[in-house]
Amino acid sequence: MKKRAVIITADDLGLWPEVNEAVMAGYDSGVISSAGLRVSAAASHAAMVSASMRPGLGVGLQLVLCDGQSTLPRKHIPNLVDNAGYFIQRPLEAAWQYRRRGPHRDELAAEIRAQIEKFLAAGLYLSHVSGAHQMHLHPTVIGILCDLASDYPISAIRKPCRELWRASRRYVAPGWQRSVETLLMTRVIKKGALRARMFVGPDRVEPLSAERPTTEHEVARRIREARTGITELVCHPGSLAARYDGVGDAAVVTSQTVRGALAETGVEFISYRDLAEGTEA
Repeated sequence: MKKRAVIITADDLGLWPEVNEAVMAGYDSGVISSAGLRVSAAASHAAMVSASMRPGLGVGLQLVLCDGQSTLPRKHIPNLVDNAGYFIQRPLEAAWQYRRRGPHRDELAAEIRAQIEKFLAAGLYLSHVSGAHQMHLHPTVIGILCDLASDYPISAIRKPCRELWRASRRYVAPGWQRSVETLLMTRVIKKGALRARMFVGPDRVEPLSAERPTTEHEVARRIREARTGITELVCHPGSLAARYDGVGDAAVVTSQTVRGALAETGVEFISYRDLAEGTEA
């Protein structure tokens, strides 16, 4: 009989000092097992130092190709960023632009390579690759990652992500706009996930809590009722972004109730590093 396993991942590590503190507190409490690092964010250096002191934390690269700052200067990727070095803010607009070949794809490949190398330069084990707004599953981006897998230790990728995308848009857009954006982006993500078959990943990816506010009893229930296979639950502790419950997530990832649910017989608690190394449940 196939076992049940849970990965609890905190995204946006390095984005703000508050996020770093909340993520490390969650790991130290035994609730967070993995984290997605933004290598070019304002607090990324401090995050790298903290993560290097916690070798049990499965740290992955959270690619930022939308709604964030680039690693390369604008002169190297003029078609991707503005004068301040920021990518397009809206995911759907970025997805439309990245469908193009030629200079756009070449610049994307250069920026993705730069983010990977900055991550590895910190001396961290690359447990997985994810992406802000799930842009890592854009067909063009996943194609680049497939090519780069021969040069870099990329073995695990977050997939599938349609449920995670829907949850992230629930509180940030009007009904009609959310519906259109969700319809189009879920198709893009689904197409990219099909091309990501060469990489390992969880069987399903869901938000830590489907409702607000995030509560420890709801999260504990979801862990106990995890389905067969590997379930990844994604949270954003300490986040100040309106689309997430950063305060609620920060409280839950230090909860003894949640830790108790993870310790119960029948559910194995693993990290992305276990998955990448082939030692998963």
